[in-house]
Amino acid sequence: MIRSILYLDEQKLYSLSSQVLEGLTEYLLTETSSASEESETQKGPVASGKVLADAMKRSSTSVERRVLHDHALALFEDKLLASGQVVNVVNAPGSSNQVLKSFIRVAAPASFIDAEKLNNLLGMFNRIGEALAYVTNNENIQAAHAALEAAKTGLKDKTKLAQLTKQAKELTDAAHLAKASGLYQDPKFLENLSLLTNFAFSDQLEVQQRVDDLLYSTPLKRDCLREPEGLLIRKYSRKTEKSLVVLGLVTQTAIPTNTKTAGPDFKPANMKEAVTNMVDHIAAMESSLSGKIEREVVIDPIAVYVSL
Repeated sequence: MIRSILYLDEQKLYSLSSQVLEGLTEYLLTETSSASEESETQKGPVASGKVLADAMKRSSTSVERRVLHDHALALFEDKLLASGQVVNVVNAPGSSNQVLKSFIRVAAPASFIDAEKLNNLLGMFNRIGEALAYVTNNENIQAAHAALEAAKTGLKDKTKLAQLTKQAKELTDAAHLAKASGLYQDPKFLENLSLLTNFAFSDQLEVQQRVDDLLYSTPLKRDCLREPEGLLIRKYSRKTEKSLVVLGLVTQTAIPTNTKTAGPDFKPANMKEAVTNMVDHIAAMESSLSGKIEREVVIDPIAVYVSL
């Protein structure tokens, strides 16, 4: 199987591989120095050949390390599948009706949930709405301006002129047009919604997949992506047509969890108990805003890829 890898947590992969495959001695990385030796004989400024050789050597090393990581992932995943240590969920009816194990592999179309992008959108929602309204109504706006200028030269009645000016302002006002098109929200509402979203999700990037009645959620580390998230979404879409394969560890199951907190009459015996109670309340608040929903399975990812 050929994998087009979109995400790889190399540290997690090697930590787990060293245990599953009993060491990594067979994955030694080799570097070549032939480029450096050859470049020293080239003509040019002093030491220019060595600088070029060092750059080529670093590039070669980078490629070799990526090949190394990709090969290690293939060996690790094949070993898990062969030993039956991983639940294999595919986009087919009944596939989710399996007893979850520590390792899971989900192959299904996915949605990219980018909280950072959402927060940026909330901050600029009204400005974007006004811009859209202005651009889509530009022809009418220009016609209204022209009609008003023509009226000013021939109309002597100040009352009628004031009415025309008011009408023209409504026709050309971007905020008014945005509100009429449903592209404008109360700024205070957007400010508070953005605050809640930022508190609950911060800058999280998540992949979500639905199979049967289960939702599989996979939070991603941006620095483990092979390409910037914007480029990946441009290539695969925010809601992908192709199935993405997520390989990882099950950290939260679909079993409902209850977060209990002490009542208002609770009196802590000491500072430690007070802090513990405060943490319980924070957990309850986080659960109500961003906690696991019903029938959701949370995955700690090792890799995300497209199977070719």
